[in-house]
Amino acid sequence: MGPGDILLGVKWRFFDGDKAQLQFGVYPQLLVPTGERSRGLGEGRTAFVLPLLAQKSCGKWTAYGNVGFWWRNAPESHNYFYAGAVLEREINDKLELGMELFGNSPKERGIRSELAFNIGATWKMREHLNLLFSAGRDIVGETHAMAYIGLQLLTK
Repeated sequence: MGPGDILLGVKWRFFDGDKAQLQFGVYPQLLVPTGERSRGLGEGRTAFVLPLLAQKSCGKWTAYGNVGFWWRNAPESHNYFYAGAVLEREINDKLELGMELFGNSPKERGIRSELAFNIGATWKMREHLNLLFSAGRDIVGETHAMAYIGLQLLTK
């Protein structure tokens, strides 16, 4: 246990169809190697990810998906594709709950593709600050259990 790498990114919505409640965007991100690779807490080198995003809302329900590519520099690592889909429900003004199914091509030599699921939440702490958390496990792959917690700073 311990802190991992830092992921910095900017999300840009390039299509916002208000009438159809349909959105498309990109979310380029830079991974800054702050976690200890020897303890399994980080990459050990910088990496870059470019996902394409789509989202559709209907009442209190939102479905979204992404597909992207990771460029990695760390030893023993591969560049890889990934994809995911999420279904979320707004519980109240402060809380959203969701489920995610995602997978990726092999990340390292000798490792097979992965498929996993998460259950998570977004807690709206302030107007422009969210607490994100999720936990899940793999269906196919080498990661048996996973958890995530993060802060999301919104500019709009």
